[in-house]
Amino acid sequence: MCLPSRVGTLGMGRAMISFIERAVSKMRLISSTSRSLRPSRSFDFSPLTLFILNNYYIILAMKVRPAYVIFIFLLIAAVFELYYTRLPVTFERTAGVMGTTVRVKVTGPGAPQETARAIDEIKRLDRLLSKFNPDGEIGLINRLAGRAPLEVSADTFDVLKLAVKVDRLSHGAFDITLGQPAGLILDQANRKVKIDNRKLKIDLGGIGKGYAVEAARRLLLKQGVKSAIIDMHSSMAVIGNGWRIGVRDPRRRENVLEVITLNDGESLSTSAQYEQPGHLIDPRTGQPADKCLSVTVVGKDADLADALSTAIFVLGPSEGMRLAKSAGVRAIIVDKNGIIHDNFGLKLR
Repeated sequence: MCLPSRVGTLGMGRAMISFIERAVSKMRLISSTSRSLRPSRSFDFSPLTLFILNNYYIILAMKVRPAYVIFIFLLIAAVFELYYTRLPVTFERTAGVMGTTVRVKVTGPGAPQETARAIDEIKRLDRLLSKFNPDGEIGLINRLAGRAPLEVSADTFDVLKLAVKVDRLSHGAFDITLGQPAGLILDQANRKVKIDNRKLKIDLGGIGKGYAVEAARRLLLKQGVKSAIIDMHSSMAVIGNGWRIGVRDPRRRENVLEVITLNDGESLSTSAQYEQPGHLIDPRTGQPADKCLSVTVVGKDADLADALSTAIFVLGPSEGMRLAKSAGVRAIIVDKNGIIHDNFGLKLR
């Protein structure tokens, strides 16, 4: 293909400028007389359309070489490619997943593609880890309960290992088996999982969102993203500094309890009963946890923060703060009497 020469391109540029000047002059005239130019049928043509209709013979008379047309299309394609993959734009995308809404905001080259990748990763993990998906690995483990082990993916095995770790740290306050942790058997050598009781089922509702958020963040980091937030309301993680997050006051839901600034690599998780009363269960008793109104945990890993906020909510302020200290996370606890407890010096109201 022969691209237009510099002289030819300049000549075409001058001709286009002259044509545009005449077009603008014509369009001004048409704008004031457009009614007389319209057909008898009730079509509402714009001044530009009317100009083209009345001057099509001029346009057809322009001798535009095919190479020029191809060159212009390639130029337009290059501009779009630059916008979507190279320029540091900010792009935000939302989607419904895991029973809530996820919002991903990325600033940097390729932001539109990176937001889509992050959301696709969260949707993939939802299919894998949801107990409501009979074909997902958690669904299959539950179906095989009391019968046979299942070889699982690295994701499923990792989240189950973390759940067992937090169960031990919290002395049973976080338990994905709801009171029968001994019935969950993990074979690390073969990456197999077995439930030895047919009546026992596992539920990752207290850790699944955090695991998906953390996986999405790691994917974005692998892609070289320098600034992003993955927000699933109760669980979120950031890349880059200076992300201001409002923590809702459970005593007056329309108010903000405190604004926390998350910096690079930090995560936040909140557990509360105000949206779904009674959904947080003390696995040791089988009854709704009632020692707290809300718990917010700030830590490095979104999956650990998610599980810990649930465990602290069940334990209550005294034992919960001890768990937060031992796990190396910061926590804000609003107990059942509305009293605020925290371990990182925030001036709370």
